[in-house]
Amino acid sequence: MNSKYPHIRRFSSDIGIPEDILAKAFEVEKEFHFKILNEINSEKRKELYRVVYNTVHSLYGKAKLPAKQNPKINLVKKFGNAFNGKSILDVGCGNGDLLSAIRETGKPKRLVGVDISEYVLSNSDPAIEFVKSDIIDFNLDDKFDFVFSDNVIEHIAPADLESHLTSIKRILKPDGKLIILMPNRLFGPSDVTRIFDYTYTNKVPAQGTHINETTYTEMIEVLKKHGFNKFKTIIPLPKIRSIFPGLRINAKMISFLEKNEWFIKLLYNFKYKGKCILKLDIFLECTY
Repeated sequence: MNSKYPHIRRFSSDIGIPEDILAKAFEVEKEFHFKILNEINSEKRKELYRVVYNTVHSLYGKAKLPAKQNPKINLVKKFGNAFNGKSILDVGCGNGDLLSAIRETGKPKRLVGVDISEYVLSNSDPAIEFVKSDIIDFNLDDKFDFVFSDNVIEHIAPADLESHLTSIKRILKPDGKLIILMPNRLFGPSDVTRIFDYTYTNKVPAQGTHINETTYTEMIEVLKKHGFNKFKTIIPLPKIRSIFPGLRINAKMISFLEKNEWFIKLLYNFKYKGKCILKLDIFLECTY
């Protein structure tokens, strides 16, 4: 066992990124984590985002991962034909896997991705429109039917969340849908901090680029304050979800479960190969 990073070997094996790269990335992310949470100047925070993501994306990009199916295909299947003829924006799009999956499985009207990282955009799908931009305060030339925030909000400092959500509201069509996907803090940490804590029980807080891990309960309250409503989510049980991929339930049901300490402790013990089977990952659909 690595005395400095006790879970790095297991984490490395699971995600296919070498231990030395994970260790380097953690040191970069940890420095960023504490700097940005203490930085009061918004322009300086924007520069911190730009530097860290260009650095860590280039580090992770050095790992030679085996070719595999687009990891977002199964996610897109949960929406059936909802994207046909619609405009979709992915904020913090990375290399565009989500938009590529939508293009591969449906007939969308327009696909646009926004990201600040030169590295990921340079390795993106050429068939999709990509915009290099800050994702905290941004504007585009059109309004969209769907806006995705796919594992993005946990990377945004609390001080910048209001500007981020204001930007999203600005480019959503009336009754357009915002779809938020992110890890649940109760089952964290979910970033590179897992080299310290791989128990999925929130024993160690995230110390990497996840500067805002949250819960259903907390996220719904934030979105309500910004005028969003009609919060829906997917069935948390994988087998039922695979049979009824389009089925949605009131997200407040999951929020209710989060508040039950006995239930959460039960989920902590409900594991397969050391991983919690039901991590209550956040999947929120809402309108503005």
